[in-house]
Amino acid sequence: MSKSPAEKLEERVRLISDAIALREPSRVPNGIRVNTFPYHAYGVTIREAMTEYQKAVDAYIRYHREFQPDVGSGFATQYSAKVLELMGVKVLRWAGNGLGDNAPMQFIEYPTIEDGEYEEFFADPAGFAYRKWLPRVCSVFEPFAEIDYMKMMTGLYRGPQMAFTSPRMLEAYKRLLAVAEEQSVFNRYAAGCAAALKEEGFPTIVGGSSSTAFDMLADGLRGTFGIMSDLMECPEIVEKCCRIFVDYHISNSLDTFKANGNRYQWVMLHKGFDNFISDEMYAKYYWPYLRQWIIRLTEEGIVPVVFCEGLYNKRLKYLTEIPSGKVVYNFEHIDIREAKRVLGGVACIYGGFPLYTVTHGTPEKIRDQVKEYMDVLAPGGGYIFGLSASIEDAPVKNVEALFEAVELYGSR
Repeated sequence: MSKSPAEKLEERVRLISDAIALREPSRVPNGIRVNTFPYHAYGVTIREAMTEYQKAVDAYIRYHREFQPDVGSGFATQYSAKVLELMGVKVLRWAGNGLGDNAPMQFIEYPTIEDGEYEEFFADPAGFAYRKWLPRVCSVFEPFAEIDYMKMMTGLYRGPQMAFTSPRMLEAYKRLLAVAEEQSVFNRYAAGCAAALKEEGFPTIVGGSSSTAFDMLADGLRGTFGIMSDLMECPEIVEKCCRIFVDYHISNSLDTFKANGNRYQWVMLHKGFDNFISDEMYAKYYWPYLRQWIIRLTEEGIVPVVFCEGLYNKRLKYLTEIPSGKVVYNFEHIDIREAKRVLGGVACIYGGFPLYTVTHGTPEKIRDQVKEYMDVLAPGGGYIFGLSASIEDAPVKNVEALFEAVELYGSR
């Protein structure tokens, strides 16, 4: 007799919980996650999914019904094209805006704190945000850069209304109101999709996505070239920023947990991989603040899901310095045997299976490689099968072979 959605949900939650607690479940949980694959598979363009939200919901629900993963994927991790366009976002390109209708989103990196601006940033973060940071990332905020805030504050009662009622400011208000209304619509569809998937028996382990302290600086503020020069020219400033930002990282994740109740909180490690910064720099500027976030969340009963992007073999020795059975390490590229040796009995290993094989390999190659991963990582528990990244435009026959192989070789 087939199981009800409620029974499937209970079973999947138990499988995932067992894997995180380093127990050996009856079968390896299938944690394959998708991004735009449902759109490619069911004839929806990415542009349509970003503008006609019901099409995105329908594609995601159909994918889950047909493939039956143990970990649900939701389109809430994506964006509304209308919102991005109304905001005039400058740090992204997306389908239909600088890219083709079926192109995945691209990040445009440039410094939003420029050389020589640290002193101004530290002295007045709020003022810096209004005068420089917001206008640099979104065109809707450009009028805020034109306000003379000192003149406004010394203008007595005429100051605020004169500063905030210019024609450009009024246009910005209209755009921001439209942003709020459209984002509210998008949120309703995303929440409805998540609720429908849970109702059909698919749990999620996706909570708030965040950046660690070093990446807050290196990604969002200084960019790759900026952070590399800072590490050489003003390392004390980098360290100061990390000490400040780690508290924001922790509070942001705790606030997200309080808001949505999801005990899985993610962090994306963009610039901690083996061949970006040296091991000495990782030990000084990266790991201590990432570890502080991990420890604080586990103390609150939250499961940190740490997405170790890039090659992470040299960093494994640091990843053991955590409470055992409470953390998930989601790998992109890793020596699976070494990862099992170092982290077995310490943390749950998730992911790592090459997306390249799924996208460009054959069903035979996929089956052989799935067996290899299961043989190495499944014994003793503490393993959730997953990929190096979410599936985009892989051939449907390959994805079918992948799911079949996970079911076949993941049963103990």
